[in-house]
Amino acid sequence: MILEKLVLENFRQFRGRQEIVFSNVQSRNVTLVHAENGFGKTALLNALLWGFYGHDGLTDDLAHKERIIHEGVAAKSRDPDNTSAAVRILFKHEGRKYTLTRSLTLLQQGLDSRRTELSLEVLQDGETFRERLPQQRILAIMPDGISPFLFFNGERIDHLAMEENATKVTDAIQQMLGLKLLQSAIDDLSHQNVRGKLRTELRDCTSEEKAAMLDEQAGVDLKITETAEKKRTRQDNLVAIDAELEKVNAKLEANRAAAELQSRRNQLEKQKADLGERLQAVTKRLGQMISDDAYTLFADDLVKRGREITNRLRGEGKIPARVLNTFLQELLERGQCICARHLNKDTPEYQAVEQLLTIAGDQHFNNAVGALDNAIGVIEGAMQRTRDGLQESSRDRLKIREDMTVVDEAIEEIHQKLGSRDDEEVAKLEASRRDWQLKRDECIAEIGKLEGKLSELAARREELRQAIQRIADNEADAQRAQRRLDAVEESVKLLERVLEMEIEDLRPMLNKEIDDHFKKIIDRGYWAELSEDFKLTIKKSVALENLEGTKGSPLEIDVALSTGQRQVTSLVFIASLVSLARRRAEIPTILKGLSGSEYPMVMDSPFGQLSLQFREGVAKWIPSLAPQVVIFASSTQYEGPVAEVLRKARRVGKRYYLCYHGPKLAVNARPELALEGKLLEQYVEAKEEHTEIREVDA
Repeated sequence: MILEKLVLENFRQFRGRQEIVFSNVQSRNVTLVHAENGFGKTALLNALLWGFYGHDGLTDDLAHKERIIHEGVAAKSRDPDNTSAAVRILFKHEGRKYTLTRSLTLLQQGLDSRRTELSLEVLQDGETFRERLPQQRILAIMPDGISPFLFFNGERIDHLAMEENATKVTDAIQQMLGLKLLQSAIDDLSHQNVRGKLRTELRDCTSEEKAAMLDEQAGVDLKITETAEKKRTRQDNLVAIDAELEKVNAKLEANRAAAELQSRRNQLEKQKADLGERLQAVTKRLGQMISDDAYTLFADDLVKRGREITNRLRGEGKIPARVLNTFLQELLERGQCICARHLNKDTPEYQAVEQLLTIAGDQHFNNAVGALDNAIGVIEGAMQRTRDGLQESSRDRLKIREDMTVVDEAIEEIHQKLGSRDDEEVAKLEASRRDWQLKRDECIAEIGKLEGKLSELAARREELRQAIQRIADNEADAQRAQRRLDAVEESVKLLERVLEMEIEDLRPMLNKEIDDHFKKIIDRGYWAELSEDFKLTIKKSVALENLEGTKGSPLEIDVALSTGQRQVTSLVFIASLVSLARRRAEIPTILKGLSGSEYPMVMDSPFGQLSLQFREGVAKWIPSLAPQVVIFASSTQYEGPVAEVLRKARRVGKRYYLCYHGPKLAVNARPELALEGKLLEQYVEAKEEHTEIREVDA
């Protein structure tokens, strides 16, 4: 999908008719909108989201979502039914041109601002027709689940690089890479309308025992659905809690009386996170060692007995065998000795060779004892290595735990100091921070409990499924119902496996995209990775010291990221996903016939939380994020390295700025925009507030 034009009519602070024509030239694919804070960047981003998705698409940071129509226009209106706001979006997709129009009258806004009028006209082969189900068509082109990854506030996307958002990341991957159809099929087959109906049919014509199991299975499925929903709610709550903690931390850092201690606490918490990752890695290594080699620690008696047996057999001359019974048997059958003398039956020579069979060694026994002797040697060698490895890992783990205790004590000391300050504001902020931290801990604990409950329910469900299949039915109707239910169950399992394999195939490619993009921006010996559970992480290698003080084998640990680094990481993930979606048709996977999908990226303040170094790296890389990139940036975000990089790259095809009309200029906003040696008026004193979109002459 490529955006062509956005037209606003009385939408929020954009009074009257305003428009932006987006650049769609490949060599100049960036559209840049300059806007001071408070001039309308957020409203402009939401105009696109409202157009595509209505009220549900509006972002959380947009105040008074129910007020869509410009307040001045609404206040002066004498005919609510003929006063309206509208957003018109012209875009291209798969060879077709679309004109989307969403509108809301003042009358309807007063009744229910969610109920809007939507139309979607399509131009194809010179003919124009109107979509009968416009919202469904829009969702087919650009599902609402991926909109946060394409239209976003750059200062608020850092949450993607957090573990609790793995579910959202997974859903976005499925939607953008053409896997949502598989998930939808799984959901449809698992729904009460399909699986539930078949169970009811089977229950009505089967035995009481099987009917009871079917009832329990239905109850387990309901509990799984309810528990999964509770888990999603807790994860959403965790995101909100983290956002509140970030706000409190920012206020403490900005307070002179608390800044130094808060800065120190931030460092300690990063150190604690680093130690936590190291502890997890060491524990994993210890667990793997126990799983693979712990049996050797209990093999002392076994090895001792094995040595006694082999030594006794050697003393008796049974191993190694001087002669094998198979060799003697072959001589007797052939009738000739190794000295060429004939061995005829009932002769002394034959009897002499036959007599040797009583003391000859058995070939299989000889081989078995040889294998036992070799296995004992291997176990003896592994025993000491295992002991040494377990002791070293245990010491590492103990040392990390001790370090974590020291860090925890230091963090607690800072809390006590800040909480007991005479400064009332600092004391209140610290109390608020502790409250949010406790809520966060409770939320994480609840998520863990729910995950455990989901595992238990899934295991019980599988037990019931197998038990139900084992119970034979006599009635033809019951057998037919069972076959139909089995077919659905097997189809679900097959589709789940296909989906799992598709994601397994695509994850390494997405990992490579992410890492390649990340290294273009950050060069610190770090690398980016999308884990198996879809957690976005930045990793580094850390060498642990052993008892001799020398460096041991390096561990791969997660880096505790700053807000700016998390923002870069999230931006990298989005760009990588968009890039992979574009090349989807070229990727050989199980699913055939999938086409690549192009998506634009619209970013509000992508440079806001970044250091100068990161801003320069992102600015160099940003034009290649997607086939079409739209950026909203304030003067402070744009000037310096960003302006210089974009100017040299010559990738900006269209440029606009927002001119604010109002009685008072916002704090820290500039009345004029300095651009390419020119001063452009971006504030006009006026009684009524409104924002005007102005194009910058090339």
